[in-house]
Amino acid sequence: MKYLLISTLLAASPSWAADNPMWRSGFAWSCTFSSVLRCERAVDCAAAAEEGSIRLDYRENRLTDPHGIVHPIKRHYVQTVAGSPIGSEVKIELDTNEVIWLSAADGAGVFSDNWIGAMLSPKAGVVVQEFRPLICVPMK
Repeated sequence: MKYLLISTLLAASPSWAADNPMWRSGFAWSCTFSSVLRCERAVDCAAAAEEGSIRLDYRENRLTDPHGIVHPIKRHYVQTVAGSPIGSEVKIELDTNEVIWLSAADGAGVFSDNWIGAMLSPKAGVVVQEFRPLICVPMK
């Protein structure tokens, strides 16, 4: 029983950042979005057509937002859950408390090196949360 508990905990725990599967395709990534979902305090959430891009630079441990402002990556890690249909997920936390979740579009990496996911941005004003669907590609 003791070994079953230990193996279960290890299977669901984050891997070391050095095991980041995105790094196989590069350390610099460009992520684009074409819409934003905004949730306000007194109003329902609504989608808006808004295009932009962010840049991930793992080598320098930073993210450049759509306005050109550089934010340090607070931490990032890879999570693999035993039995999940998603091979690996990469979670990136910024100093702004924004979070990015990404997973490989093609888990085997045979047909695509794109990663897809979302950026969640908690807010403190009238807008309480923003959600941006992302498509990330390695920069050449």
